[in-house]
Amino acid sequence: MKKKVFLICLFVLLFFLSLRFLAEGGEEDLFSKIKISLIKGDKKAPDFSLNDLNSKKIGLRQFKGKIILLNFWATWCGPCKEEMPYLEVLHRQFKTKNFVLLTISVDYEGLKPVKEFINKHDYTFPVLLDPNCETLDLFEVKGIPTTFLIDKKGKMLGKAIGPRDWKSPEVISLINILIEK
Repeated sequence: MKKKVFLICLFVLLFFLSLRFLAEGGEEDLFSKIKISLIKGDKKAPDFSLNDLNSKKIGLRQFKGKIILLNFWATWCGPCKEEMPYLEVLHRQFKTKNFVLLTISVDYEGLKPVKEFINKHDYTFPVLLDPNCETLDLFEVKGIPTTFLIDKKGKMLGKAIGPRDWKSPEVISLINILIEK
């Protein structure tokens, strides 16, 4: 009888471990399909504090406990403008969940052109201003758009260089998996 109970417990344990490995493999597969490069190790996202479009200071730390999609862009960047509608769809879909989309404009001219652009397109996601590109340098960004995926503990999971379809089923699945972790 003890042997039978032991074997059942062992089977259940192996079953749940295999599910976990499948989920992790699925996650990596999604990163690959979306063309997000995995960031190896336990590299924490650098903290920063920037003004939003209403001159309110926003820091990365205040979103600890949420999945963060951090996007660097500019109003003069064609590929950045191409992915903005997809970012808006993602923001609207997940804004009430344990997820935040933060965008950082690196427009040198600051608030005016950025606010005009955001208002013209009715975007509702948070926009932070980095006209001196200090945060851009902090994250070692070489070109825009560049997007980072950050976990609930502040660990950098992945980096996407160039525009993406942020409303794709693969992105939605990946965000859901990360929120549930």
